[in-house]
Amino acid sequence: MPIITHVLLYGAYAMISLTVGAALNQVGGQDIGGSFLGGIALFCACSVTHASISASAAAGRIGGTEKRIKGDMERLRSAHREISADIDAVQTRLDQIETQVAFGAPQAPQLEAPQPAAQIELRLIDQIVDKLGAAMDARLQSIQSAGNITPLTPSAARGPMDLVREAILENRVELHLQPIVQLPQRKTAFYEGFTRLKDANGRMILPQEFIPAAEQAGLMGTIDNVLLFRCVQIVRKLMKQDRRIGIFCNISPAALADDSFFPQFLDFMRENRDLAGSLIFEIPQIAYEARSSVEARAMGKLVDLGFRFSIDRVTNAEIDLPDLERSGVRYVKMPVQVLSDQILKRGIRPRSAITREIAAADISAVFQRYGIDLIAERVESEDTVLEVLDLDVPYGQGHLFGAPRAIKDSLMEETAPPREFFLKNGGRVS
Repeated sequence: MPIITHVLLYGAYAMISLTVGAALNQVGGQDIGGSFLGGIALFCACSVTHASISASAAAGRIGGTEKRIKGDMERLRSAHREISADIDAVQTRLDQIETQVAFGAPQAPQLEAPQPAAQIELRLIDQIVDKLGAAMDARLQSIQSAGNITPLTPSAARGPMDLVREAILENRVELHLQPIVQLPQRKTAFYEGFTRLKDANGRMILPQEFIPAAEQAGLMGTIDNVLLFRCVQIVRKLMKQDRRIGIFCNISPAALADDSFFPQFLDFMRENRDLAGSLIFEIPQIAYEARSSVEARAMGKLVDLGFRFSIDRVTNAEIDLPDLERSGVRYVKMPVQVLSDQILKRGIRPRSAITREIAAADISAVFQRYGIDLIAERVESEDTVLEVLDLDVPYGQGHLFGAPRAIKDSLMEETAPPREFFLKNGGRVS
């Protein structure tokens, strides 16, 4: 009810109360005070009655509105569940068809191309997905407009795990190499291999995007396999050119503890143990120091084959050198910021058997005493190089010496793992 109506009604109640009070005074013979109090009592009774009736009416309207909103929301949730179930079912079928086409069982030469029926089914499924998307949009809009509800944005049918799976299926896993140079000559001594994924539009998928999704989907072993296979092929090509340049190959700690992935991984490395001097496996400091007994044994098996490890992403210079030596670690990559802040300014030193005070310039020699070479990473300026040289660090890595670059497309195709490699080494992506 509009406010002006309430005002007019209360004004009418006041007029009636004054009239009744006057009548009581003149007709009933009451004094003016008693007549006034009687009128006030009548006004209060009318006001309370009116307020009660208004409150009851408002409560009824609110209850009705609440019921309508609840009904609209329930219809919205029901519609969303139905469409989501349809999309999930179709997406599952689509993934199965893609897997059959990309990683199907070996066929006779005349049947290597995808069958027309499979192609037709793929096109039909794509059309169904498009229609389902349009139907869901129309249904959501109709429900929202009918109930005056704030629009909800449904989640995408394809998430990060699907993007990673597609990149692997369609061979969009690239190898990027960054040089590690010998100081002070700046001659390339090693390369570090980085995995980079691309989506269907050619956009680079950053590691912080694909690594969590790959770990959640259990695909890090497959990605490690692709990187490893390509690194092995690159090392063999360099050896044919008589270029003794090693490659640092990142391996996820989860892969070392994966009982379905690591045995096949170990078999592959056993077959290529002649490359032990040229392939260095790299894990972050935080993963190394938090490694489980299973991961430590896995590292030991690779060390027994002659392979060595590198520790990168060092955040604490107080690193245990005897432990690194026992674990087969032969390289430590320390950011120049850590070298400057912790080694030079704060006087932090690695843990070793040396009890005397160690000068900052002798840190590299202490590492080498345990068979470990220090690599200064994230070198971005010439001023930084001078600080690194003052510490007698033998190797450097950073954009100043060269950014990570993708290998040539021809080499990318040449070093692409065959389908059998995925199947043998646990690369199940379906």
